[in-house]
Amino acid sequence: LVNDFLVHPVEGREVTDFQPWRTAAVLYYARENLEQHCPAPPFVNPITRNVYKQDRSLSSPAIASKTPTFVPPSSDELSTPMVVGIDAEFVALTPEQSELLLDGTNVITKTSRMSLGRVSVVRALDSKATVGVKGAEQCLAGTPMIDDYIRTPETVMDYLTRFSGLVPGDLDPQTSPHHLIPLKRAYLKLRYLVDQGYMFVGHGLNTDFRIINVFVPPEQVMDTVNLFRLPNRRKISLRFLVHLLLRQNIQADTHDSIEDARAALLLYQYYLQMKEEGRFEEEIERIYEEGNNAAGKSQTE
Repeated sequence: LVNDFLVHPVEGREVTDFQPWRTAAVLYYARENLEQHCPAPPFVNPITRNVYKQDRSLSSPAIASKTPTFVPPSSDELSTPMVVGIDAEFVALTPEQSELLLDGTNVITKTSRMSLGRVSVVRALDSKATVGVKGAEQCLAGTPMIDDYIRTPETVMDYLTRFSGLVPGDLDPQTSPHHLIPLKRAYLKLRYLVDQGYMFVGHGLNTDFRIINVFVPPEQVMDTVNLFRLPNRRKISLRFLVHLLLRQNIQADTHDSIEDARAALLLYQYYLQMKEEGRFEEEIERIYEEGNNAAGKSQTE
């Protein structure tokens, strides 16, 4: 039994005992008396763009918002690798467990189990995608192509509203006005973009992709946490970078994944500009200097 979080030996019958809540990811068979390997058949990706065509919300039509927060990707967008911004918000399914030692130190013995609550994917700021009739097209640059709220079959213990922006009712089909979909469909939609070669820009993506449990090749990830970081120095928060470099305020009250994904794209654009002008090394030093002057924990991760 292998996954990203836990590896331990189990009995053979447990491996092949598929209950309704367990879905096999990979089944590999090999003939014992096979003397030579047969050539592998051509790979055909079972995940197709149909996952977007069948994208219907689970929310009750009576309470679903009549104003969509995103424009779904077109066939051309789904066929062409492109740069997109991404941000995800999570909820806690189990509490964090800790132990108080004799010296008074509180040690975390088991972290809380997280689940995807919302994911937003935003088009590049220079995207040529449009919507509308010819002659009256609307440019979609910097607009969301995905803004999904995720229904989890398990009970949410903590919505982590301060960090996620999610509140009770957002993930319930009977009360949510948002575009609500099952976790499996959210995963398939992201997996399709990964397989198409999309480049993902975001802040703290290594953590996000790990919790979502999706592997994205390193060459398809542009993490602004790492772009704006010196070796062996602390990570700088998205909010602080956007405030210092772009003179914009985000996350004023709570986090919003569309806002954060778009902010990451703006930072990436700024990074490329500084690199082109040969001023990035000077700028990164200034960022840390300003961070030290601010010396506020709320501005650093």
